[in-house]
Amino acid sequence: MAVKDIYRRFAAIVKSAAWLGWQLESNWADPWIFAVITIIRPLASLFIIIFMFRFALGPSASADFFNFFFIGNVIYLYVYNVLFGISQVIFEDREHYEVIKYIYISPVNWYLYFIGRGFARFIVASVSCAVTIAAGALFLPLKFGMSAASVPTFALSFAVGLVSIFFMGIIMCALTLVMARHGNMMSESVSGIFFISCGVIFPISALPEWLQKISAVIPVSYWLEISRRLILGTDKTIDGVWHGISTGALMARLGISTVVLFIFSILFFNYMSMLARSKGIIDRTTSY
Repeated sequence: MAVKDIYRRFAAIVKSAAWLGWQLESNWADPWIFAVITIIRPLASLFIIIFMFRFALGPSASADFFNFFFIGNVIYLYVYNVLFGISQVIFEDREHYEVIKYIYISPVNWYLYFIGRGFARFIVASVSCAVTIAAGALFLPLKFGMSAASVPTFALSFAVGLVSIFFMGIIMCALTLVMARHGNMMSESVSGIFFISCGVIFPISALPEWLQKISAVIPVSYWLEISRRLILGTDKTIDGVWHGISTGALMARLGISTVVLFIFSILFFNYMSMLARSKGIIDRTTSY
């Protein structure tokens, strides 16, 4: 089979899975109605950010801290939506719709199927991100300092960071294959861990020293710091843990960690799939 044919086949799997994921995400609603809901949702979240910044922090909140805080929350939209979206596919197909055995025996690549299902959440996160940034630029003191020369670097770091989230989502999806229904709390717990430890709302340097060492090796932390530097047009942010480390070095760390995640996600997903099949629990429901 030619490389072009393989690519077309893989692309068709991802496209079909993404379409199915979008229909399930919107509950088969009219696209325009769902678009309105998708736009309103991030605006509601933005009001929470405004109240946290204006009233919880008070006059002590500087513009630099606001930019740090705001950009972290925007990028985290992708982390939460993709991680939660991919891992939830198992519970939806196995517990709710009870179709996972049909998908398993169908002539599709299971790994690519879950990647495609994650694209639906990616689209929702992208709309939320765009709306939030636009509102922040219009109504809040969000600073943009990105130069034209930094756009390619930002696009590359964004793509690599997003891909790493997809791979982490696949790893969590593999774990849910051998878990009962309550395993859906795992994705929320992991997302919460990233929210606290990766510098989303406050610098990693504010964490205990032992936790800083763990946070400094998580790809999400690299992605957030790179995005902040490029968007704000600076060589460092208020997070002291990254001072002295260049953006290029952070890009290299993000790239290496993403490659490691890719290899591990394939091996781990195949192992957990075989384990679930050998135990006969791929389509086992846990109704209680």
